[in-house]
Amino acid sequence: SVVVLCGAGISVSAGIPDFRSPGTGLYDNLQKYDLPSPQAIFELSYFRERPDAFYLLAREMWPDNFQPTPAHHFVALLHAKGLLRRCFTQNIDSLETASGLPADLVV
Repeated sequence: SVVVLCGAGISVSAGIPDFRSPGTGLYDNLQKYDLPSPQAIFELSYFRERPDAFYLLAREMWPDNFQPTPAHHFVALLHAKGLLRRCFTQNIDSLETASGLPADLVV
């Protein structure tokens, strides 16, 4: 049995930035939203003042805008071969299930 732990790196090659990498990370590329701080886009108090910033970012980051990477397909292959016990991910992009992995194996 194999257990897979996925982080942001599994989706970077799909075009989804991680949060903190200098120059390429999400927090380094939010200037167009004119935020008081990069984290403000995810703060409820800022959302209540200016929800448009969050909604614009959510539209850009919507899972249907991206395709699974070879790493996602590898995890699905582990499942297809009966080897995968569970896939734990911190990602919210749904690319694990888009690669064919059943949702009940993704935590």
